[in-house]
Amino acid sequence: MAERPTFYVDRCLGKAVVAALRAAGAIAEAHDDHFAQDARDVDWIPDVADRGWVILTKDKNIRRNWGEREALIASHARIFTLPSGNMRGVEMGELLVAQLPAIEPIALSLEPPFVAVVNRDGVEIVYPRLTPEPFADGS
Repeated sequence: MAERPTFYVDRCLGKAVVAALRAAGAIAEAHDDHFAQDARDVDWIPDVADRGWVILTKDKNIRRNWGEREALIASHARIFTLPSGNMRGVEMGELLVAQLPAIEPIALSLEPPFVAVVNRDGVEIVYPRLTPEPFADGS
């Protein structure tokens, strides 16, 4: 892959995820290197999106909380989230590294804003909802 995205690793994922991504050759930026620990999501999301970085998080409130959802939409953020907030740092890092071959092309080609869930079976786009083409009725 000629171009690689820069991943912003939300503070909720921790340093183990940053280290795992970097060890796998990904470009990863840690939350604490750019923002205060108590920075509000509505403040850092637009900043990260303006830098062209791809957000990695396990915070499902970003797509559910009105203010945070509006920040992701208005800033055209690209967000990948994990399916469970109960994973340990090592597990989260392993999952994200295993799915890098699926994550990176989506991050570089899908028009933002979007939210995708990364799980062991692959990546699912959950916002915007991608609707299938209607079936022809044969007439």
